[in-house]
Amino acid sequence: GEVSGQSCVGRYSCKNAIASSITDSSCIGEQACRSLVSYYGETPNVSSGSCVGYRACYYAGFYGVLGPSISASCKGDDSCHYAGYSGSVGDLVDSCDSDSACKDMGFYGSVGNVMNGCNGDGTCENVAVGGDQSVSAIVDCCNAPDGFCAGVESNDGLIAADPTCKAGVNLADTLALIEEESESDTSPFTEKQLCYGKTAVENTVASLSKGHSTAAVRYGVNKAFDDLGCDDKSDSEICEILQL
Repeated sequence: GEVSGQSCVGRYSCKNAIASSITDSSCIGEQACRSLVSYYGETPNVSSGSCVGYRACYYAGFYGVLGPSISASCKGDDSCHYAGYSGSVGDLVDSCDSDSACKDMGFYGSVGNVMNGCNGDGTCENVAVGGDQSVSAIVDCCNAPDGFCAGVESNDGLIAADPTCKAGVNLADTLALIEEESESDTSPFTEKQLCYGKTAVENTVASLSKGHSTAAVRYGVNKAFDDLGCDDKSDSEICEILQL
C-alpha cells in the first residue's frame, strides 16, 4: 500500500508490514509496525503519527482481526503490542498512547472500537484476555492516572474499573443492535428510522470520543431516541439502552 509523509523510519520499521496505507509520519522507531497485517480482517490504514516508538504496533493484526483504521494511536514503546493477537479489535483512534498502553488488547477475546481510551503507561494491559470474552468499546475512558482497566475481560468489568466507560459501551451495543434490526424482516423500525438513528448514534460516539460536553452527548442520545421513534417502542432493547 501507500507509504508517505516521512513514514516507516527506523531500523526494521515496516519490515513485512502489510497495510492499505501508512501516512503522516507513522511507524517511526525500531521495529515499528513490523507485522501490521491483519490476516483475517482488513489491511489497516495507519495515519496521523501512529505506531511511534520501539516495537509500536508490533503485532497489530497478528492472527486475529484488526479494524481498518489506526489513527493518532499507539505512541510509545511496546504500545498496542498485541492489538489483535488471536481475537479482534476495532478501530484505534487517539488511543493507546504511552509505553505498553493496550499491550495485549485483543488476546483471545474481542474489543470494539477504542477512541480516546487506554492512554497512559500500562493502561488496559490485558483487556479481553482469555477466550470467549468481549468488550464492546472503550470510548473516552481508561486513561491514566484515573483509569488503568488492566485485566478487564467484559463490559461489566470495564465499567466497574472505570464507570465513565458506560456511555461508550451502551452506544456500541446500540449500533450493533441497529445493524441486526436492519437485517430483520420483522423489525418494528422503518428503514428511514434505522438510517437516521444509526447516524445520530455514530455522531454521538464521535462527540464522546472528542471529550465534548455531557450536554452535547445527551443531545445526540436524545436525537437517536427521537429518530428511531422510541416513544412508541418502549419494549425495544435499543430504546431501553438509549434511556439508560
